[in-house]
Amino acid sequence: MNHFGDRPRRKGTNSKRKWRLRMALPGVHRVNDIPLRYKFLLIYLLCVLLPIVAINLFFYQRNSEDIQIREQENVRKSMDRASGELLGMIDEAIALNHSIRMDDSIYRSLDRSYASPSAYYDEYYGFLRDKLTRYMSANITEVRIYTDNHTIQTGANYHVMNRVALDAQPWLARLKSSRSNITVSAYQEINGFSPGKRISIVSKMNTYPSYARYDKYSRVDLSMSKIYSVLNREQGSLQLRLVDNQDRVVAASGEDTRIGTALYANPHEVLDSAHSGYTIQRSLGDFNYVKGWTLIGTADTRRLDSLLDEAHRSILWLAIFSTVIPSLLIFIILRSYHYRVKKLSVHMEHIRHERFEPIDIQEGNDEVGELIRTFNVMTERIASLINDVYKLEIRQKSVELEQVRTELSMLQSQVNPHFLFNTLNALLVVCTKNGYTEVTGIIKNLSLMMRQLLSRADGLVTLEEELQFTLMYLQIEKFRFGDLFEYTLHIDPAARQQRIPRMSIQPLAENACKHGLQARKSGRCIDIVAKLNDSGLQVMVNDNGVGMPAERLDQLLECLHKDDGMEGHIGIRNVYRRLELFYDHEAEFVIHSDPEHGTQAGFRIPHTQLHAQGSLWNRESG
Repeated sequence: MNHFGDRPRRKGTNSKRKWRLRMALPGVHRVNDIPLRYKFLLIYLLCVLLPIVAINLFFYQRNSEDIQIREQENVRKSMDRASGELLGMIDEAIALNHSIRMDDSIYRSLDRSYASPSAYYDEYYGFLRDKLTRYMSANITEVRIYTDNHTIQTGANYHVMNRVALDAQPWLARLKSSRSNITVSAYQEINGFSPGKRISIVSKMNTYPSYARYDKYSRVDLSMSKIYSVLNREQGSLQLRLVDNQDRVVAASGEDTRIGTALYANPHEVLDSAHSGYTIQRSLGDFNYVKGWTLIGTADTRRLDSLLDEAHRSILWLAIFSTVIPSLLIFIILRSYHYRVKKLSVHMEHIRHERFEPIDIQEGNDEVGELIRTFNVMTERIASLINDVYKLEIRQKSVELEQVRTELSMLQSQVNPHFLFNTLNALLVVCTKNGYTEVTGIIKNLSLMMRQLLSRADGLVTLEEELQFTLMYLQIEKFRFGDLFEYTLHIDPAARQQRIPRMSIQPLAENACKHGLQARKSGRCIDIVAKLNDSGLQVMVNDNGVGMPAERLDQLLECLHKDDGMEGHIGIRNVYRRLELFYDHEAEFVIHSDPEHGTQAGFRIPHTQLHAQGSLWNRESG
């Protein structure tokens, strides 16, 4: 009950699988309809070329982005380093200025009224001369104090100016406009021993109210060469401009610092049109004295463009290398497959038109090569089978023709057979009455031979029967030749019951008598040998006749397969054809001839054929 109940479930499962298979088959069929060449092209485009191009484009984009990010980071670091160094120089100058402003001894010396210049010089050489120079450093070029004390002599680091001259100084105007005691001022120095651009830390010395008789101002000048060295450090990749709190460019990388060079320019104006790029701005600090001072950097895109071009060339060469070599390799591989498969398809088309031609190409050791080798073996076997079938049809037709000939011969020989036998019987009665004993035996043998020829069909007989028939023929020949002819038989007893084709020994004996012994005057002899050994049944008819030369023997052997050219040796051809028909080339027909020793003709039938033909005869007899 469970067994019968399980069947519907299995059937339903199989139905579902078949339904899914039918649903999947249309897509498979569409793929199968695409020619092999286009399949290979699709594989190449979708699985090789497109991924390689996409990977190279992605790698190029990421590499370009990485280069831009790295360069921007380098620019930021350069900006931070430059702004830090500039701020450090300003802080150093601020600290120096603060030290001066806090030194009361300087206040006391500069706020005094000197009676004479000599009195001032005594104070100068005794105290003031080295007071400011000890604050000098590599970032500071000059430290000065300006005052309106007219008792002091202008010289070295101390300068005397009236109020009008002081108010005319640009650095002092900047200090007064800042409303602070200290500021950073950028200006153009026109007078003096070294005119040019200046960036100075300016402060009013009013720390000690008790020394406020005269106005006193300190000015610490930064080293412009150090400032330009900072700005020009990244000149190859970055253009830097130092902008003050009044939005003026006070210094720029690559700028000419000689007299006459313009001091101010629009900070947003690009200094070098060839160095166009993105701009980064950094503030110098949040302190009051540097508030509003900024460092503007314009990245030099030529370096970035050079790096991008180099990356582009590298990616391009990588793309070419990764595309050409795989494409060439895939082309060679796919062409190898396509060429051989195309050859196989063409030859399969030839088979449809019954042209069984093998594929003459280098097969190879892969699956396609194995398929081509299998195809060649198949075509060779088909051609061989067709050839065998053709030969079998020819052999069958030959057998039928031979049977027709035999029947015709029998019909021809059976013309009025009663008349022939009655005549022989009448001759036999007469010879018996008159005592012609030898003639009586010959007529009896002749009558028996003719009766056997007319009464039996062509087939297999025992060796004993074939020898009896041959012996009757030899007795007739003995009657003809008399003492000039002798014959002997050497028969293996084990071979007497072996079955052989009828009329396979007598024609050989007849041929020996007709062609070998006819030309011999005396001592004519025929020896028939039959023996059964390990190789099979061997039958030989030997004569001591005139034999044949080698050329004639070769011609005779060549003509065995033909119906012409035998020139009287029809019996030999008939024996050969009978062996061929019964044993299908398994039996061996042998002829040896020598003009001095005679001729040996016979055959050898292997044991397998003897047993096979014997079994067949037993089945037919049964």
